Amino acid sequence: VVQSLAGGVPERKWLVAVVRTNYEEICRQQLEDKGYEAYVACQKETKVYKNRHRREVTRIIIGRTVFVRVNEKQRLQILKDFPIIKCFLTNKAAQPNEFGRHPFAVIPDKQMERLQFMLYNANSPVSFTSEPLRKGDHIRVVRGPLSDLEGEVIRMGNASYLMITLNALGSALVNIRLDDLEKIV
Repeated sequence: VVQSLAGGVPERKWLVAVVRTNYEEICRQQLEDKGYEAYVACQKETKVYKNRHRREVTRIIIGRTVFVRVNEKQRLQILKDFPIIKCFLTNKAAQPNEFGRHPFAVIPDKQMERLQFMLYNANSPVSFTSEPLRKGDHIRVVRGPLSDLEGEVIRMGNASYLMITLNALGSALVNIRLDDLEKIV
């Protein structure tokens, strides 16, 4: 069943497409060229080589993954038109339907906005873990380039990490100072 908005237009949702290794950017570009909304979780960073030359590179944060905002009809068309997409990720934790199939993993718009904001504004490298971490308090960043970003704080040794959870996929982490955070009650 495809949910509809007022007027009968099928609702578009962020789904997780699994692509061939190292084809994330190619797939995103091909999808966008055909008019689809697509996103690859990546971050720009400066790489320093042995000869001390510096170069800005784009690092893929979540390998083999392209986020695509589509409705069910578009999802089926994409599978036909884009052979580099192997499948769409399913949510194994959700209840299967009457045919025993699990629903597709849907990433809520708010979580996608948080991930994009974090990757664009973070001063330190963002890492990704496939474990959906749930420890810590719900927090908001109060100053710095990630100001107003909400998430949870994870403490690992002397470092503090801001975590953004993506349903059925995992968590993005960035190192952050505790004095830049406030607890949300």
